[in-house]
This record gives sequence, C-alpha cells and structure tokens, in this order.
Amino acid sequence: MTLVPHGRHLAAEAILGSHSDAVEPSPDAMREGMARAFQPIIRGFLVPVIVFYLVISIPHVLLRSPADAALLASLSASTAAAALYLRWSLRLEEASFARLELIGVSVLMLIYLNTCAVLYVDFHPSNLIYFLLLMMLASTVGISMRVVAGVSVMTLTTMLVLAYLLGREPFFYFSFVSLAGAFSAIGLAILMRGAISKAVCSRLLAERLRERAELQADFDALTGLPNRRNFFATLEQWIGGDPVPSASVQVGIVDLDGFKPVNDLYGHAVGDDLLVEVGRRIRRVCPPDCLVARLGGDEFAIAAKLPLSEDGLIHLGSSICDTLRRPFVIADIPISISGSVGFARYPANGDTVRQIYERADHALYQAKRATRGDVVVFSERHEAEMNDFGRIEQTLRGSDLVKELSVVFQPQFDLMRQRVSGFEALARWDSCTLGKVSPDLFIAAAERTGLMERVTGILLEKALAAAVTWPAEVSLSFNLSALDLVSNRSIGNICRIVRDSGIDPERLAFEITETVVMTDFERARDSLVVLAGMGCRIALDDFGSGYSSFAYIHRFPLHRIKTDRCFVTRLAEDDAIGHTILRAIADLSANIGVECLAEGVETEEELRTVRSAGIRYVQGYLFGKPMSAAEASERLAGGAADDAHQAV
Repeated sequence: MTLVPHGRHLAAEAILGSHSDAVEPSPDAMREGMARAFQPIIRGFLVPVIVFYLVISIPHVLLRSPADAALLASLSASTAAAALYLRWSLRLEEASFARLELIGVSVLMLIYLNTCAVLYVDFHPSNLIYFLLLMMLASTVGISMRVVAGVSVMTLTTMLVLAYLLGREPFFYFSFVSLAGAFSAIGLAILMRGAISKAVCSRLLAERLRERAELQADFDALTGLPNRRNFFATLEQWIGGDPVPSASVQVGIVDLDGFKPVNDLYGHAVGDDLLVEVGRRIRRVCPPDCLVARLGGDEFAIAAKLPLSEDGLIHLGSSICDTLRRPFVIADIPISISGSVGFARYPANGDTVRQIYERADHALYQAKRATRGDVVVFSERHEAEMNDFGRIEQTLRGSDLVKELSVVFQPQFDLMRQRVSGFEALARWDSCTLGKVSPDLFIAAAERTGLMERVTGILLEKALAAAVTWPAEVSLSFNLSALDLVSNRSIGNICRIVRDSGIDPERLAFEITETVVMTDFERARDSLVVLAGMGCRIALDDFGSGYSSFAYIHRFPLHRIKTDRCFVTRLAEDDAIGHTILRAIADLSANIGVECLAEGVETEEELRTVRSAGIRYVQGYLFGKPMSAAEASERLAGGAADDAHQAV
C-alpha cells in the first residue's frame, strides 16, 4: 500500500467527515450507475437484433422482387452489421450514459426504418402492429425516459397517420390499440427504470459505505490523516516490502506538549478540533511527497523517501515545532501548545521498521527530556544510551532493590531563621552489576518496567526512617513521579508508609513537577488532595520551566513553589532580567500564600540576588551537597553555627 500523502487523505477527510449512509448519491453518480446497469441490457438486446435481421434477409431475397429484395435485404444487413459493431464496441470499455442513450436511439431508429421499409414495400394493416412492438422495445432498451418517450411518440404518430390513410375504421381501431400500447410501454419503462434506479442507488450507497469502511481501516476518522496501521504498512513497503527498498527513508514522531490540559479545561470537543488543526499545520510545513499520519492521541508521525541530511531533518523538525508554537484559536478560545520531534533514518539507524521507529521514539524521548519543543535526530550516542537503557531495565528487574537503593539528602536553608529548614531526599542506585546508575536513567527505567511503585515505596521508607530522627522543625521533601500520582494503589501505599513511619505528616512535603501533573491532571489533582488531606504539604518543583503553571497552580493544593534552577544559573548572563524573574515568582508566591524556594544557589553573588528578590528559602551547593543520612544528622546536631556563617 503506497500512499499519496497530500491527495488521497483529502478524499478521506471528505468521506470520513460526511454521513454517507444518510446522503443520496449525486445525479452524476446515479447516471454513471445507470450506465453500468444498462450496458449489459443493451448488449444483450443487440444479439436478437443481429440474429433477426440476418435471418429476415433470407426471405426478403427469396420471396421479394429484385428491387424490393435489394432494398429490404440491404437495410436488414446494414442493421445487423451496425448492431454487431455496437455490441463489439460495448465490450471494450464502459460506456457513458450519453453514449448508451445514443446507441439505443440509433438501434431503435434502424428498426423503425426497417419497419417503414416493409410497409412501403407491402402496405398491409396488420403490419402496423410492428410499431407497437417498437414502442415495447423502446421501453426496454431506452436508458432514459426521453428516449422512450421520443421513440414512442414518433412510432405512434407514424402508425396513426398510416392508419388514417387506410380509413376511418382502421384509424379508430389502431387508435385504441396504440393507446393501450403506449400505456403499456410507458408503464413498463417507469417500473423497469424505477427498479433499476433503486438497485443502482443501493449499490452506490453500499460502495460508499464499503469505501468508508476501507478508509476507516487506513485513515484516522478525526483528522483524515493516515492512521497507525496505514503508516506502518507504508513503512513496511518502503523499507522491507519492495524488492529494492528505498535508498533513504526519514521517520519522525511528533508529540504535543500541553494537549492534555486543553482537554481538561475546555473539553474533548475543543481538543478534537485542536488535533485537526495540528494535523493541517504539520501537513502544510512538510514536503508534498511526505507521509503525515496520526498514530493516536496527541502523537503524529511523518515519513519521507527523501535524502535529507541531519541539518535538513533539524530544519524540518524546527519548522514543525515553530508552526505548533503559534497560538491556535479554537471555538474563539486562544490555545498555546508546543511539540517535540524525534527523527531516525533508514538505513543509517536500523534495517527494519521496528528498529527505525524505536529509535525515532527514543529521539523523541530525548527531545522531551531535554527541553520541550525541541528536535532530536537519533545518533550513535543515542544508540549507546538505548543499549544502556536495555541493560538498566533488565538489571533493575533482577536486583535486590531494598539492598541497592538508597537516599541522600540535600539541605534546604531558611534565610530568615538562618538555619536548615529541611532536606530534599534524592534517590541513588548502586547496582551490584552496573555500579552507580544515574537517577534519571533508573527512575525512567522503573517507570517503563512497571517497578515505579515498588521503587517509590522503598525510597520513601528509607527517607522517612532518617527523617523521624531529626528535630520536629526539620522537614523532608520527597519527589513523586507521574505514575505515582495517577495510580490509586500507589497513593494508597504512600499513605500507609507515612502512617506507619510515625512522622508528623506536616513535616513531609511531596514534590511534583508541572510535567508530572499535566500527564493526567484530574487524577493527579485527586491524588494530591488525598495527600494534603493527611496533612502533607505539596511543593511544585521546577516552576517556570513549562507553560501552564499560572493556569493550574490554583487548581490543586499547593504549599511551596520551587523555582527552576535555570533562573539562578543564568544570573551571570543577565543579572537584571534574572532578578526581575525571581522577584516576579516571589511576589506570585506571596500573593497566593505559598512559600518560595530558589534552587541551584552555588555562589555568594547568586545568594545576594535571590535574597534581594525576596525569596526566603534556598537550596544549592552553597549550603551543602547531597549527603548521607548520618551526615545529615551530624549537620543538624552541630551545624547551626556553620549555617549562620554560610548565610552571611
């Protein structure tokens, strides 16, 4: 199955977007259908015409005078020859409605001429009956009522004129006979064409429904774009199905950032309209021969048999990201989203469709992990990462996590009281097989392998076991993943662990990020309400790194905002702008009644800027690197003077 990316899907949009089972076929479609139905009827009718006029030529020659025989035999032979030619021509191709009309009229007129010739040679009243037979033939083979009516009027008029010439009595006799014949011919024509018309209409509707079903199997019903099945079938043909596979195929996956909140805020109808417009924008910026598909949800894909370089792919991906960043207006509602793109190339990144797709998906993961709205082309470095991910996942499944997982603690400092106010618990994994593994890697692996609930439980128990030994005024911050928040079982397990620890829930703050909340806002909010109901506090981490904070922070229980560390680290580039941003976040926090903590404070200069912005709580290497539980206890036991010195 090879697609015409910018052609066939337009027809798909039209068919899938209409209620084809409730719409009558168009007049042109009906004419075409009637032509297909009548063509075998007319071809069949021509057989007896050929045979009759060939056979009738024999008595004409044997029983007529030479002059009459020449006239009648030549006319009969010509009629048979014409009918034979017309039947042969109809065998070669489908004839149009107009052509079948012309053929029907031509044959009937030849029969009419033969009838007139017989009457001319041998004018006998009984021969007038031939005109009635001609009317019946017209009602059978005339494809349109105008053919039936025209031939009937002509033959009827001829018959009555000739009957009138015979006298008054024959005229009245044939008048009544012709009236009965006319009613019979017209009635037969109406009934026959009505039945054929209904059959044609039913067939056209059935064909349209079948076409719709076929399109639904290959095209997305909402956007009209090729669907997941179609996309992978096309890739199989491009890469593995052809005897000579395409020399170069580029595959990209586009994932929307911020689509889920649109559904939550404005409903699925607006979300559906947004997806339609997203598909149109992606299609407009892609090359004409590029395949654009919707894989499902808010995920789209593109494929092109083009020899694009890495720079060319980045340019294409950037064009897609740029067009998605432009505001949408759906139902008079301004909506802002973004998109991330991951690319992989055949044959550089793999030999099969599965390999290429997995690598494009990994590139997309890296794009979303780095900065949303980014473009990543799969490279050798990513190949190494994928191999690492595979080893990490397999090792994680078979490890003694209770033994190998641990927690370290980074101090959080209260500038007003000049002391450590709490610690953030940070996960660590020292694998017996792999050694020390980055938290970003093994947390992502735990999410993919379904081990996140167990990992969270082990880490939380160890963090709480350390925190219960601290002074009552020292808090503990603990990070939750998206899977924790959307799982009722995981939240129930977290609540049980907190209760069993004996710690005052008010000393415990659960940190979540915007990305985590936006994965499934409603379920995440319900989970946060449960945790807050126990008395636990909620902190929004990495504030300002996303796009939806201001629209959503009022919709779930919140006690603290932690600024994204980039605002502090970039102070060296432009201290004035950084200070303004930090001041704005501090003012926002004060206005909505929540605490504000600045992350990433590493120098005295950064500390002065954060303090002048009005931020009370800070965290960073200036106040301590992540430390073990024992080191944290020592810090709390004897570090008050050191804390005061560090804060000067």
